[in-house]
Amino acid sequence: MKRTVICTVCPNGCEITVDYTTKEDAQVTGYTCKRGIPYAIAECFEPMRTFTSSVKISGSDRRVLPVKTNGPIPKAKLMEAAEALKGIELTVPVAMGDVIVENFLDTGVNLVSAMSL
Repeated sequence: MKRTVICTVCPNGCEITVDYTTKEDAQVTGYTCKRGIPYAIAECFEPMRTFTSSVKISGSDRRVLPVKTNGPIPKAKLMEAAEALKGIELTVPVAMGDVIVENFLDTGVNLVSAMSL
């Protein structure tokens, strides 16, 4: 299988091609820095993303509070993550970085506040 990804690790934005059958035999071309190799392989086999969204909050002029994971989670869990936020409602005060949900979706990362209110 052959796949092309745009690397986001550094500002170069290389168009990297990965030709593979398995993770172990992957041939990576098109990168200009060595950080592109693990990025491209991860994109092909286990893509990860930082999840960002918002949750309801009361006691403030704002109706929602922005939240994010403090590390990447599997891309396949993004819809599940969005669904998990439906039952969360917070009240002020909340500080930026406060943990909203520990070990969010059993991923080993926390859901944290992205703003102080």
